[in-house]
Amino acid sequence: MRNLADRLSARGMPVLRFDYRGTGDSEGADGASDQFETAVDDVCAAIARLRDETGVARVTLCGLRLGAAFALLAADRCDVDQLVLLAPVASGRSYVRELSIMRNIWLDQLPAPLREAQPKDAPFNVLGQVYSHEFRARLNAFDAVDALKDSTGAPASGTLIVDVNAGGSESLHKRLEELGGSVDHRSFEGYAAFMQETTFSSLPTRVFDAVVDWVAAAAARQAPPPRAVSNPGKDAGLMLRTPEACEQPVRFGVAGLFGIMCMPHAMHDRGPVLLITNTSASSHVGDSRLSVRIARELARRGIASLRFDGRGIGDSSSVRGGTPDDVRQLVYSSAVVEDVSTAAHWLKEQGYRHVVSFGICSGAYSALRAALVGRALSGVISVNLQSFHMPDGLSTDALRRHRPNSMAGYRSSFFELEKWKQVLTGKRRIMPFVRLVLKRVTTLAAVRIGAWRRRIAGWSCAETMPVEPHDILRTLQRKEVSTLFVCGAYDSSLDLMTMYFGPRGKRLSRFSGARAVVLDDLDHSVFSSHAVDAVVGLCSEFVKGLDARRAPAGRIVKAESPA
Repeated sequence: MRNLADRLSARGMPVLRFDYRGTGDSEGADGASDQFETAVDDVCAAIARLRDETGVARVTLCGLRLGAAFALLAADRCDVDQLVLLAPVASGRSYVRELSIMRNIWLDQLPAPLREAQPKDAPFNVLGQVYSHEFRARLNAFDAVDALKDSTGAPASGTLIVDVNAGGSESLHKRLEELGGSVDHRSFEGYAAFMQETTFSSLPTRVFDAVVDWVAAAAARQAPPPRAVSNPGKDAGLMLRTPEACEQPVRFGVAGLFGIMCMPHAMHDRGPVLLITNTSASSHVGDSRLSVRIARELARRGIASLRFDGRGIGDSSSVRGGTPDDVRQLVYSSAVVEDVSTAAHWLKEQGYRHVVSFGICSGAYSALRAALVGRALSGVISVNLQSFHMPDGLSTDALRRHRPNSMAGYRSSFFELEKWKQVLTGKRRIMPFVRLVLKRVTTLAAVRIGAWRRRIAGWSCAETMPVEPHDILRTLQRKEVSTLFVCGAYDSSLDLMTMYFGPRGKRLSRFSGARAVVLDDLDHSVFSSHAVDAVVGLCSEFVKGLDARRAPAGRIVKAESPA
């Protein structure tokens, strides 16, 4: 949605993007019982703030999916001129059904032991996003047309509905016209490609262009124009206080990288800090707000952190030389690693004694590789690492093919009759398993041959960036970088450790400061709440242990101090 906001801003319109309470970087816990009602209140508060900041008289609300429903409800309460509803949720019951299907697909893809470990009485969890029982009930009862039954006039004079299926919002279209509103309808071209996970998502540029043109046409009729607002240094004075932490937005590096410093309310003199990398192309908030939850829980335990966006991700500047339609870095690239290294060096410049990089999946890769660049990092926490080296600029098509299951995952499926039925009926392929076995055999052979060659020729990696796992660990050992590999028992990251460092990575003990931890209940993306708790505990133990070995006595620093 930032791309749409940038397009509107480029046409001279002030735009405010915001996070509801309990979402994104805003204050509040996940899964609050009153989140449906407070979301509508937050939209009204955002309208008031936009008017106060810019002096605009006319406001257009734009929302995607459930955000469109909140915009509709807020427009019925607040003074709004135009509405843009992108793939609006017209029926809460249908939306809850969508969420349930999505959750069931995720559960079906989990190895049986992880699937059985999911708590039966826990709040509704969809890919890590928690919905309270109250919120789910309120959402289930929502109907867009019914919400307008007592209205005497249209919530906005003009509404643009952009939907995948015209029939899905036809009744809403009619009701808005009955209330005296003008309604335009467009097809949401490219919706399916847009609603993919961030690595594979494609911007619906034609839809965004149409939205900008529609909003701009309405804005051209307004008078007087909004006053100019320009305060590039405003971030420096912002501070969000939550029960766990004090948070401050920061920008750094020549590329204009954006991040959120998360600090305990009182902490010792800039000791350890955790650097949280992007997972895939997801923003600094993390998938289902995971990075925010990790950062704030660590702050509660006395550990500072920086969650940030690489170039072209989230709120950071676009890729140098890129177009508005092609702003992201490829998730596996030297540029991503360079951004992590830049963030680590910036933290050292702020006076933090020990910087520890942290990442999950592709973020684990950039966190690890950044430790090979410069000397800013003292430690690495790598969760479910998929590879020690990937070719620079690996295409998205290649990434789709590079999504292996694990040997343990396949073993757990051998005794599931349903999985064998799917194989026999052609719904599941057996070749990925065959390729995995062959890869494991060839990798083990290559590891032994490589070890034999190193013993004969000796080892040197002084002038080149290492790509072989043992060379990488030797380089980190030489740089005195401590490394923790966290692997799910049914994740392919454990196969990676086993192939290169023996069962459960036991041969990592040959390298000082390196070890592996295997968690039985850890899913690949760390969506399960108990997996999050376990990872946070390991992070806290690792960072505090690293700092305790070398930290001098410090003074207390209040969070009001600049980051």
